[in-house]
Order: sequence, then structure tokens, then C-alpha cells
Amino acid sequence: MAESAKPTNRLPSRSPSSSTSDGEETLDVLQILSRQRWLIAFLSIAGLAAGVAYALNAQVWYESNAKVLINQASAGLGGDSTGADMVDEDILANHMELLLSRKIVGEALDPEPVKDEETDELIKREKLIDLPSVLPHLDEKTDAIDYVIDQLSIVKGGDGSAKTARTLNITFTHTDPDDAKRILTAVMSRYQQFLIDQIDQVMGHANDMVTEAKSKVEKSLEDAENEYLAARQKAPLFFQGEGSSNIYQDRYRRLQDELLDLDIQESTVKTRLTRVDETLKEMDESVDPIDQLDKLALIDSESLERLGVFAGLQMNSANTAEFKAAMPAKMEEARTQITHLLRLNSEKQRLTSVFGPGHPKVQELESEITLVKEFLQDQKDLTSPAEMFGDSALTPEGLLKAYVGFLNHDLAALSERRKELTYLADDAGTKAKELIEYELRDMMLRKAIERQEALFDGVVQQLQNLDTTSELTGYLYEILTIPRTGEKSWPKLPLCGLGGLMLGLFSGLFLAVANDVRDGRFRSAAELDEAIGLPSLGRVGKLNSINQGIKGLIATELSPDAEAFRLGRTVLLPDVRNGNVRAIGFTSPMQGDGKSTVVSNFAVSFSQVGLKVLVIDADLRRPSAHRYFSIGKEDGLCDVLEGRLEIPEAIKVTEADNVSVMTAGSSSQTPAELLQSQRLDEVLAVVKEDFDLVLVDLPPVLAVSDPVVVMPRLDGGILVVKVANVRRDEVVNTLRRIDSSGGEMLGCMLNAFGAGKKFDSDGGYYGYYKSDYTRPSSSTTRQAAPKAATISSNGRVAE
Repeated sequence: MAESAKPTNRLPSRSPSSSTSDGEETLDVLQILSRQRWLIAFLSIAGLAAGVAYALNAQVWYESNAKVLINQASAGLGGDSTGADMVDEDILANHMELLLSRKIVGEALDPEPVKDEETDELIKREKLIDLPSVLPHLDEKTDAIDYVIDQLSIVKGGDGSAKTARTLNITFTHTDPDDAKRILTAVMSRYQQFLIDQIDQVMGHANDMVTEAKSKVEKSLEDAENEYLAARQKAPLFFQGEGSSNIYQDRYRRLQDELLDLDIQESTVKTRLTRVDETLKEMDESVDPIDQLDKLALIDSESLERLGVFAGLQMNSANTAEFKAAMPAKMEEARTQITHLLRLNSEKQRLTSVFGPGHPKVQELESEITLVKEFLQDQKDLTSPAEMFGDSALTPEGLLKAYVGFLNHDLAALSERRKELTYLADDAGTKAKELIEYELRDMMLRKAIERQEALFDGVVQQLQNLDTTSELTGYLYEILTIPRTGEKSWPKLPLCGLGGLMLGLFSGLFLAVANDVRDGRFRSAAELDEAIGLPSLGRVGKLNSINQGIKGLIATELSPDAEAFRLGRTVLLPDVRNGNVRAIGFTSPMQGDGKSTVVSNFAVSFSQVGLKVLVIDADLRRPSAHRYFSIGKEDGLCDVLEGRLEIPEAIKVTEADNVSVMTAGSSSQTPAELLQSQRLDEVLAVVKEDFDLVLVDLPPVLAVSDPVVVMPRLDGGILVVKVANVRRDEVVNTLRRIDSSGGEMLGCMLNAFGAGKKFDSDGGYYGYYKSDYTRPSSSTTRQAAPKAATISSNGRVAE
């Protein structure tokens, strides 16, 4: 019979390659702690016990402490110094290095004899370098000095709010409390003596240097005062000391101001001279006497007065009795008007320069000048100079020429004055510079004296400070805590116990994570689904023993585990009814996963919906189907494949309705070759014609090669996984082998027996198994076979 078509309406499946790769998984911390809690608890308790045991048996160490407050003695030049300043971090670091140096520690452990000042004898001091409590800690690389330095610790600052205090906290740790005090006391004493010796040496040298400096400074001050006295004796007459004015500088400023005024006057005269020359040229071309009279307005008021005096001399010569008698009254009036016109022009020029041409007074003068000019125009014959003054009278042109003479004379006078002022200014400038140079030299001499005085006062103050601190160490130190008998510092039981507990806890956490990561088993059904990518057909947790036979099958029961087979049946039933799935193989990664039990229960479950089911036991190496259905093993598949038996003769009817079984039959030495024969194809073709569904029980994939030989000939396969035993890589390799052989998987059946609470409470299909719907009511009469005893005490599920 032709092979039936592959299923078309099954649930979508994912390739194993799409699952999470090996070793890549999300770590659930809480789950890891839950799974590995006993390991973590054991290591934590062991660590605590180890810490307590160490605290009770370890070598006891004692601490002796001392505290020193250090201030630096100041001998500065400042007059306002307090004499004691807080030391900076560098000074404290230097003192720390001094305390930890081999010189101080070595001389403290092995001191030289001291000389008695009274008896002049050497006094031996206690040597601590050979203390019995120190010798056990020495070796070839560590001597007594190195040991003491290693056990010395120095911390700067105080506690709490006094952490910035300039203090040194010295601690010496040793195994003998009394010796710890003796060694620390010796070190502190040698440290103090070293400071005293150093400061005495430095102070003596410093005192000599300061005394010598005082003599030099005093001599320099005396020389500066003598030099200033000699300079003051040679001071200029007009120098009155600091704050006096420089009279030459003041005179130089006045002369410069006068030269500036002289420049302005000279510029004014030159401008007037130029305008008068241009006017004289115009008068040569004009014959109108009235127009010539207007030109006289160019004459400034001061020059006009001088010209008036000059003109009056000539007018007096013509003002004789004969002339007056000869002149008619009208000519006398005209001469008066001309004189009035000259005054008006002069006044107009003055007011215009003061108020401007638009001023009312200037306008009034212009009107009056116009009237006078009209009058003189009417008396034109009487206005000629010859008529008015006679032949000897001055004309306007003559007056302007006389004005030019005055201007030239003024220019010559101004030039002479310039020469005089320039000479005086140069002389005043030279003397002013000389006086300024002397003032600067006087100031420098006074400042030199002030510096010498300040330096002298500083040296004297320093000498006083050296006298004051001559008995000190250069540092104002105070021993706040003297060394005392050592107190126990280690081991401390609470601290050791806590340390051991924490070490054990962290070790437990580390080993728990490492162990959990190394464990390749599945931790949840969701993780299994993600890894294999197959539809989940159900989960069973409790299976009856194989010794129960057909009465031990739970598919007929109304329980959460029986409901799992009904769920798988529901998933596969559509493909079975439409003929797409007729032969299904059941296999597992390794032996003991419960695949034979699952096959038997699925057969009963499908038979309950009216299907005619045949179970073929193809596990020729470890057959078990005959035991589940309580029938004999003989006359089965092996006999049919070897040709000793016909197919119908190998099919046995069971007590379960509609369920038949073809057992494994006789044993064979070559099971793989038999299953790979063409005869198996004939067997499958025949049984698929006679039965609605054929379920084939196959061996584990990773144990033998039989499943990969048979699976490609079936319509699909179901993988049974017992998550309590199988590892992730085993499941992945199983699917990879089936896929590479051409087989196709329909789904996965999960055996959660012994897998823990995670699988019992997991979501998905498994979350509904323990609901009220799967619990029979009290009035329900169970029709299935009575439930036999549960799985054996060793927890092993038979194939």
C-alpha cells in the first residue's frame, strides 16, 4: 500500500537550530539559589566554623599606641608672628618617614652608651634588639629592625571632626604586650632626642649666621644714612625736601603759555596784513571817495586810535583861522559827517566781532552808515580830500598804508619777544629736569634707608626668637598619648567569624553558579520548549510500574497525568482522522525516559475515541510492550522480518478495546539490519491498511542507530524527554540525528517525574493539570481498570 501523505495541519514547529545555543542561557539567580541552597548553606557554615577556629587558635597580637601633636616653631622676620604655625602635610610626612627610618628604629633597639655629665662615665642603655619575643619573627631576609618597621603603622589626623588635626597616631603591633610597650617607648624617645640634637646644631649655626648678618646690615644702614646726609648738603637752593614744588617747572609752564599767546597774536597780525594788502590793490582801481572810506573799516580799534593821533597832527595844520574863514559852513558839516562815518564803521566792526552781523545794534549802525553815505553823496563836491582838508590832508589810502606800517612794526616786535621767551623757556626746562633728577635720587636714598632699617629690625627679631626657642626642638610638639602595655588587637572572634562566614557564603555562591552553569539539565518546561522547538503534547509526572501490566495504564483514569495523554491525543487527532498521520514513532534521547509507558498509554487514549490502534514494539534490544499489555513476547516483529511468520499471525489482541500489539518476537543478533530491511516497509504498509493508527516503540536515539533507520519511514515521531535525567545537549543531539536522517518530529511528551516543583507549577499546557476539571466527583463511577501500585520505590520507570 502506498505511503500516506505527511500531516498538513499539525502545530508549527521550530528547528532545533533555532533554539538557544549550547551554554547560552539566562541565569535565574533566585532559581540557582533555590537549587543550590544546600551547597551554599554548607559552605557558609563551614566558613563560619573555620573563622571561629582560626580566632581560637591563631597567634595573639597586641597593640601599643602613642599620639603626638606637632606644631612648627617660627622664627620669621614678620613682626606679627605668633611664633607657632600649624605644619603642613609635607612636614608631617617627613616626621612619619623619620619615625619609620632604620636610623631611628636601629638606634632605639641598639642604643649607644651615654656620657654622664657629672661623673664623665659611659652609661649603658637597654638593648631591645635581642628580645626573646622578637627572635621568632626573624629570618634570613628580615632582621629585628625590619620587623619593628613592618609592625609600626603611623596615621595622620584624628578621629571624627578632628580628622584634619596635625597629629601622628603611632601603633606598634607585637606578640608580647610588655615588649610592645618597651619597643614603642624606645622608638619615641629616640625620635625626640634626634629632634633635640638636630635643632641644637641648627640653632647654633643659625645664631652665628644671624649675628654676622646683623653686623653687615648695621654697617649698610650707616653707609646709607651718611650718603643721604651728603646728598642733602648738596641739594639745590629751591629744593625744600619731600613734598616741595618745582619752581622751574612752574616757570617753564608759564613761558610756554606766553609763547602760545604770542603765536596767536602773530597769526592775527599776519592775517590783517594780508587783508589790508588786498584792499590797497582794490583801492588803486576805485576813484569813488565814499567807497575808499568804507575800506577804513578794516582797521582794528587799537590801530584806529593810533591813526587818529597821526591824522590829528595833519588836521591841526589845516585848522587855522584863515582856513576856517575860507571854508563855507556846508564844507565844515561834510567834514564832520565823514569823521562820524569813520567812527560808525569802527563801531560796527567792533560790534560785529562781538555779537555777529544779525544783532539789532549792528543793524542799527548799518542804517545810520547808509544815511551818512547818502548825505555825503549829495555833497559830493565837498567830500574830496582837497576840499575838506586841503592839499596836506591824509587820504583813506594813506591811512591804510600807515596801518600797514603799524602791522609790520608789530610783527617785528612779536618776533623779538619770541626769541626772548624761547631762551627763557629752554633755561627753565633745563633747571626743572635737574631738580627732578635730584628729587628722584633723594627718594631712592630714603627708600634704601627704609629697607635697611626693616632688614635690621628683622634680624634683631630673629635673634630674639632664636634666644627664645634655643631650648626647643624646632617643633612645638606634645605627646598626647604615651605608650602603654599592649592591648589585644588580633584575632577578634566576631570579625573572624564574620569573615569566615562571608568567605564561605561567597565561595558557596561561586560554586553554586558554576555548578548550575555546568549542569546541562532543563530547569523548566518553557526552557525545554525553547531548546527543542517542538509542540508540547503534554506532561506526565507519575507513571505506574510496568509490573502492573495493562491494568497499570493510567490513560483510562481521570487524573492530571491521564489528562496529559488526552491533550496529546487532541493535538494529533485531526491529522490522524484525515489520514495525514497513520504511523507515529516514539523515541527518547537515553534509556529510562519512559517512552514505552507513553506509547502504551497513548494507544489506550486513541482507542477511547473509536480508533483501531496497533502498537509495534520495534525496540528489538530491550522490548517491553508485551509486559504493558500483559501478553506473550513470542511471535512478533523479529519473526516477521526474518520471514518465519506472516504479518497477521504476529498481531495480538489485548484486553484494551481496539488496541492490538505486535511484540518484538524472537531475539535477533542483528536488529539494526532487520529494521533497515525492505520487509519493514511492507509490514508498515499492511498494518496501516488494517488499522487507523500505528504506534511504533523505538529504542533511544543516542544509544543505538535503530531509530534513525525507522523514523524516515514513518509519518512522524514523538520525542519523550525525562527532564530529571536528560541534559540539554543530549536532547539537541537527538533531534539533530533524527533531522539528518530525514525523520520528522510531531511533538514532545514531557516526563516530569523527579524534576522538582518548577515543572509542577510551570505555565503553558501544564498549568491546568491540577485544576478542578480533572478531579472526579464523588458520585462518578470509575469505569477504567483499577489503579495499581505506583512506580517502584527506586523511582525507575521501565521502558
